[in-house]
Amino acid sequence: MSKRFTKIICALTASTFIIGAVAVAGCSDYYSAPKLDGDYSGEVASNGGFAVAKGNYVYYINGVEDGTALNDFGTPVKGAIYRVAKDNLEKRNYSEVERVVPSIAYSSNYNGGIFIYGDRIYYGTPSTAKNSDGVVQNSYLDMKSTKLDGTETLKNAYVSFPSAAYEYRFVEDGEGENKTVYLLYVATDEKLYEEETGVKNLHSYNTATGEDTLLAYNVADVVFDSEDKTNARVYYTMSVYDYSQTSNTAYGYNQLYTVTAKATEDKFAGKLNKDTVKGWNDDSADGAVDRYVNCGDLVLDGIGYSDYLGNQLELTPFNTGERNDNVTNDLSYTYTVKQYANGSVYYTRTTSLNSNAYLFSLADGAEKQPVKNNRADDTAILNDGSAADGYKFVTVGNKSAVLAAGSAGGITINYFDENGKLGKEPSDLVTVGGKPNTYYPVVKANAGTATILNVDRENNFVYYSVSGGSEYTVNRVDYTGTPQNYNDATLSAEANENYDPVPILDLDTASGWYMPEIIDDYILFASTTRVMTSYKYIMVFDLDGMDNSAIRELNDKYDGIEETINDVFGNTDKYPEKTYANLKNTLWYAFFNGDYDYLETYAKELNDAREEDANLIYSDETLAEFKNFREAKGEAWEGYADRKTVNGKEVYANDRDYYYSLLGEMSEKDVKAYAESLQTNFLVAKAEEEPAIGWYEGLSTVEKTFFVIGMCLIGALVIGGGVWLTVYLVRSKRKQPEERRRRIKVDTTDDKSVDVYDYNE
Repeated sequence: MSKRFTKIICALTASTFIIGAVAVAGCSDYYSAPKLDGDYSGEVASNGGFAVAKGNYVYYINGVEDGTALNDFGTPVKGAIYRVAKDNLEKRNYSEVERVVPSIAYSSNYNGGIFIYGDRIYYGTPSTAKNSDGVVQNSYLDMKSTKLDGTETLKNAYVSFPSAAYEYRFVEDGEGENKTVYLLYVATDEKLYEEETGVKNLHSYNTATGEDTLLAYNVADVVFDSEDKTNARVYYTMSVYDYSQTSNTAYGYNQLYTVTAKATEDKFAGKLNKDTVKGWNDDSADGAVDRYVNCGDLVLDGIGYSDYLGNQLELTPFNTGERNDNVTNDLSYTYTVKQYANGSVYYTRTTSLNSNAYLFSLADGAEKQPVKNNRADDTAILNDGSAADGYKFVTVGNKSAVLAAGSAGGITINYFDENGKLGKEPSDLVTVGGKPNTYYPVVKANAGTATILNVDRENNFVYYSVSGGSEYTVNRVDYTGTPQNYNDATLSAEANENYDPVPILDLDTASGWYMPEIIDDYILFASTTRVMTSYKYIMVFDLDGMDNSAIRELNDKYDGIEETINDVFGNTDKYPEKTYANLKNTLWYAFFNGDYDYLETYAKELNDAREEDANLIYSDETLAEFKNFREAKGEAWEGYADRKTVNGKEVYANDRDYYYSLLGEMSEKDVKAYAESLQTNFLVAKAEEEPAIGWYEGLSTVEKTFFVIGMCLIGALVIGGGVWLTVYLVRSKRKQPEERRRRIKVDTTDDKSVDVYDYNE
């Protein structure tokens, strides 16, 4: 092994020690926690999001918590990992949950969440380690695991990232019983050597052995599988450098590589020296001025025949395969990896003379001679692949297609033809009703930017938002129709309601956080709905097999609550304010499950404190309507008598919990804050008491003037008297010793018949 490579391994070992601590699992390495009962065996679904199904349970992160929050083991509620039995989901026992990991599950990179393999759950959590000054280092992210029954939470991290923004995946690699869980991660601005400024490196950490392998040093683009987050394969690009330049200048091309988590062999070890690489410096003082580590397999090589000046490019040890020297005008390529999905990597390529980002694809394991056959004879599947990292790949019948969200708010579907090329560009669209088209909108353009949230491939729905901003709305549409199905005339005839996009109630989910999860016909989302914006706990909406027509009916019923409160009970002719004081907000308080007992007591306090002839703040009629609302009684609410049992309580169709409900539990602090927010938003505030006016504030200006003058005179007299008294006492003190000597002079002759201590004589 060369001196250079040896030093790299040594530096990497030191770097791994700095980055994180290896946990060798022993009894003392686990936090103590009670064991949860229940069978947690079974298949895993939705691995890698904020909610993962495993057998009889759904494991999920209980809300969006900040990485700087207190994270002492056993303390967190919000942000901790909980589980809910699928049976309780079905029965709407949403509060029947169990805390599995009493630590905050966190990452600021939302491409990977929590993962389950075997009997363990893997996650990231803010570090609780302290520096020498006692400051908690919660900007670091500790990668850990816990057993699914809540026991065996690691005290020490597998790896501790210096940034919560690191992209990572927990994956399994290997065959059969030899499968091992690895942590794949991209370390940004990593310094393996003190003198360097920091580069991006790809790592693989073996959770069984504690070995951290540097898979590739100084990478550019890195893409994990966007559809299967458990895939152990990753693609990345690397530049080829001219080491004769002072700054190790990159040539005008790069290369595409792929690697899996279990790789350990540097494919270039021992092959790089000053005889094989131009400008290589292996005679330097530290033997490691030039650094190149790469455990991956070359997929595509961007080297051309000549550079843009016509100079023939020399082959290096980094270029494998046979170059087609017959194509003398062949320029070099720069590859940009856009996405890896469904067994194919999607990339764009440009040259020094052409910056158009044509999109290409290559399947896993496709036989390519990296130099000779990745040239201009390839056919682009799309003329503009700049937004390809946001595509969702789907299959409709036996055809493959791409769903893409447009900046104008719409969503299009684009089918591959028999030659593997995507359909016509938007500018070439034919009129709906003409010949079949392979590129058309399934959601028409709207104001705002469209974002695809989730794709339910089993039921052919794409869930999306068009809100932009700080939160996502939730909408859906069936993406399998023909252009005619999305025509306004067809939709108005209600040929298939699923082709007509529909919003789902007023569901709002935190943007920038994990996308809503769809598990067993339930939508789980980090709620930013009305009155929940500040909390971002997980809420659940039961799809219950509804098609878009049924959701639209549910929307109408839900919207009818607001219309009834504002229009019916807002009619002051029928409900005069004098008789029905503060009625509308009281009903909203009821809708969000405001506490009636609190309202009744609060109303009495306000009513008792009012002026004698003032109107009631809350009338008996208002309180009666509160009860009518909760029980769906009266003419206004007769259409809302449908009931569901939620958390063991019957709720009517004018109650928020009838539509969607909190999943899990809130912290005591947030429970109190939520109750106070309902009171602040919907109840009349108590009048602030004016501070009592003192006797001085009641004086007139003239009286205050004479009072101040008088106090000054009195003060002068007091000061003068004090000075005179001080002088007198000092003089008296000077005479005191002589008088005292005369007073205590006694005859001390030894006369035993006289008791000198007898004060009575």
